[in-house]
Amino acid sequence: MKQTDRWGRYLALGFAAATITVLLLVGLVVALIAAGMCALCVAVAARSLRALFSGGKTK
Repeated sequence: MKQTDRWGRYLALGFAAATITVLLLVGLVVALIAAGMCALCVAVAARSLRALFSGGKTK
């Protein structure tokens, strides 16, 4: 009976590690998407401000 308990513990640890890994990867993807959106917003704002200060002349 102890053998089955040990394998059950290993199986539970494996599933817990896999769940934590998946959650970390999802968090990383969400952070990268948020950083990309932030960079896009900063680029648009910089372009708008440059156009505003240069008198509307854009290349």
